[in-house]
Amino acid sequence: MNFVTLHSNAVKFSCSCINYMALIGEYIKNLIQLVFAPEKGWEDIEGRSLEDNAPDGISQRNAVHRSSNPEVEDQKAARDYYQCFLPLAALCGSSAFVRLFYSDALDFLGAFQRALITFVTLFLASQIARFGFLYYLPRLMRTGMEISRARVLNMIMYCLTFLGMITLMSNIVKVRIALIEFLPFYVIFIIWKGWKYLGVDERHEGIFMILATALILGSVYIISFILNSLL
Repeated sequence: MNFVTLHSNAVKFSCSCINYMALIGEYIKNLIQLVFAPEKGWEDIEGRSLEDNAPDGISQRNAVHRSSNPEVEDQKAARDYYQCFLPLAALCGSSAFVRLFYSDALDFLGAFQRALITFVTLFLASQIARFGFLYYLPRLMRTGMEISRARVLNMIMYCLTFLGMITLMSNIVKVRIALIEFLPFYVIFIIWKGWKYLGVDERHEGIFMILATALILGSVYIISFILNSLL
């Protein structure tokens, strides 16, 4: 009986690991596509969302812009936040410990401080950006279009994960590369190409890009500056 129970638990654990790896893999695949082809990336994310949430017998081609079941879309976005975004943010922060192998100027406490600052910055930025989006975005939406909390969270997650990956690269690459210093500004292009995904009115495209950049990129720099000053 104990062997059967142990075997059953092992199978369940293996299945959970496989499902989790598939979830992370899908998230990273979406991120890579957003980096290399932002507009197509947002379209594909939207298309997969519509396919997952459309009622049986309704094809993606006949689906409306908004999910037929917003609650399901919100649940999936929340799942990605806790199971994909936060673990990847922790991974990006933990990459600071790699510097211990090649930097004599950094000790364990300094590496831990860097890791903590990176994670807390990404976490707080996600909350601040989400609050700002939900407050200001309804004024920029197309007529009759309701704001999707799930899509707002998706945009924030992917953009912040991209910024976290830049931090990871700067930590694991021993030689300083000037290009890495400018990569964070590429997130502006990713944000700009996502205005249709969120349902923003074309007339407010420029305002949206400025607002979203300030909320996502600006909050990261401000929080990071404050934390570095305090610690």
